[in-house]
Amino acid sequence: MSSSPQSVDGPQKAVQIPSLLTNSARAVLEAFGEDIIKLRAHGSVETSNRAILENLRQYGVSREQQTHQRITLDYERLLGSDGPSNPLTENAQQDIFEELNALLSSEATSANPDLAVTSFTARITSKKLQEVTSAQTSEFDLRFVADPAEEAVREPTKRLNLDRQLYSELGFKITNLNLRTVTETATIHHQQSDGRYLSWGGPGDIGPRSPDRLAVRINQHVLPDTYGMLKPYYVADDHVLKLKEEAATEIDPLLTDSQEDGL
Repeated sequence: MSSSPQSVDGPQKAVQIPSLLTNSARAVLEAFGEDIIKLRAHGSVETSNRAILENLRQYGVSREQQTHQRITLDYERLLGSDGPSNPLTENAQQDIFEELNALLSSEATSANPDLAVTSFTARITSKKLQEVTSAQTSEFDLRFVADPAEEAVREPTKRLNLDRQLYSELGFKITNLNLRTVTETATIHHQQSDGRYLSWGGPGDIGPRSPDRLAVRINQHVLPDTYGMLKPYYVADDHVLKLKEEAATEIDPLLTDSQEDGL
């Protein structure tokens, strides 16, 4: 996409960025599980206990004690001689969330404790992605980073996460996990060319490289149906990358199924 500004009133060529309209660790683990090779997330809870001092009750003296619990998840998959030594299996996920429930549960809310994901990388094997790139293999690393949800997708994000009570009870900020890079895994291991087929520096980067055909296939074949969408961005007159206002109605790929069949 050209980084030159275009008139907001005129037709704009949108660049599509695959995104997850959630930052729930439970949702990310459910969707990607053992494909995750890196994950950064955090969560916290505050509790307060207040008691009247009996010997000074007549003077209204009380004592209040506050406790702050913070949990950080900083996961990176480790490789042993027989493969991953600490994969995020279903049992491992269960252990993590049992500990989370024990540490972050609060009588003040009925919401299941959760962690806010700030970034994660999933290693995906997909011929569908290889077909629309010049990659020599079918294994790719997809890195996602949490950014504040744009105004056009704030309400859809809140609705999609309503049952998890992320914002109303757990105090999560309303963020989306936007795709930053797609890299052929083999090029990382062999330190060849950077092997990146999609790259974006985040909201401040007005020149994302996100080929339509690759973005569409990631949306259709990698992202979970519940939370995945393609975000259509354009460069505004003030040289700022903006999400199109009608993005909330563009949950489906901007290319039709018939177009995808020909990719």
